[in-house]
Amino acid sequence: MKKLLTAALCAVSMSLASCATMPTPSTAQAAQIGTAIDRAQAAYDRIAAAAERILPFLSPERQARVRLAMALTERGLIAARNAATIAEQLAALRQAEAATATIETTTSN
Repeated sequence: MKKLLTAALCAVSMSLASCATMPTPSTAQAAQIGTAIDRAQAAYDRIAAAAERILPFLSPERQARVRLAMALTERGLIAARNAATIAEQLAALRQAEAATATIETTTSN
């Protein structure tokens, strides 16, 4: 639980640190980030569907970790889609991907 909270705090601080003025992204960069976000969303949807089926069989502590990771992933994906800069998008995307990995690891062990 502490590792997950630490990861969330790191992602937030990275996102805040990336608020410096950035040049406007090119169309190609914007498309690449959009594609990466779509891939992360698809991965999350697949893993979340499997996690929902497994949740009733996990201990309460593991259920809480999975639910927290799912919430962090969803928020990270929303933040990535709505971010104002590339740096913010990438920071939010990394957070979402890390939380998705946590879901996969927690439900598979």
